[in-house]
Amino acid sequence: KHYTLPLLGMVILQICCTKTDDLHQSCPALSIQQGDQSFFCCNFPETLMSSVTWIRQKNGRHTFHLFLYPSGKRQNRRLKASTLKKERKFSLYLFSAEITDTAQHLCLAYSAQGLSFGRASVLKFTLKLKNGDPVVYLLLGPWSNTLSSCLYTDFTLNSQEDRTKSVFHIARKLFSSNKSVLNRGMFGGKRNGMTGWWRSKDFEQISTFEQEFYPNSKVSCMGKLVRRRFGTDYALNTDLSKKGFSLLGLLMSSFQIMVTLRATNQ
Repeated sequence: KHYTLPLLGMVILQICCTKTDDLHQSCPALSIQQGDQSFFCCNFPETLMSSVTWIRQKNGRHTFHLFLYPSGKRQNRRLKASTLKKERKFSLYLFSAEITDTAQHLCLAYSAQGLSFGRASVLKFTLKLKNGDPVVYLLLGPWSNTLSSCLYTDFTLNSQEDRTKSVFHIARKLFSSNKSVLNRGMFGGKRNGMTGWWRSKDFEQISTFEQEFYPNSKVSCMGKLVRRRFGTDYALNTDLSKKGFSLLGLLMSSFQIMVTLRATNQ
């Protein structure tokens, strides 16, 4: 059974090779961007020809079998394997990459002597951005004054020629385990966005957010640069409803008190 992950985007071909004693495989690290194409080659001795396979390993734990050594070419959705018998080469192609393709891709073979491994190729995903003029908001939790978020939106992806640093690369430097990032553009949204949150009333108190969130943006998540508003989700609607009913109840109570006082005075 073959396993594939969803893939998206434009195309760039990346090829490089290193060697081990039995198997020759693609270079140990490749950096791809949304829509890229990547190519891994695996050369092997004739004695291992019938047992060569490609696998994908995510987070050092979850392993997926991709392709056993085929005759000719095979394709499963956006993954394709091809064979050149004379050159003893088994190649793996990944089309239109997305962030879920971040993993190790490994060529291996088995024989009477045991397993032989190629040098694992680590596929890393980056995202390029254009210099834009994003809208920046500071969002406060509707039920808590100790949780706030910073939302950057309305920035666009770079062209392939414009090699601006990735927002995810910057985010890894700025966000630690108690802060997080979400890129809305990757989920089919018309606009890109990045969200960070922190257990504090104001991002202005956090030194990391005084830095530009991507090069040349000249925008940071500081109180003087943001529009303050509550979160615009179900929790907010519920919170506003509660406040509305509370206000209505207060007005009714006030009216009853006024009527009672007026009747007493008469």
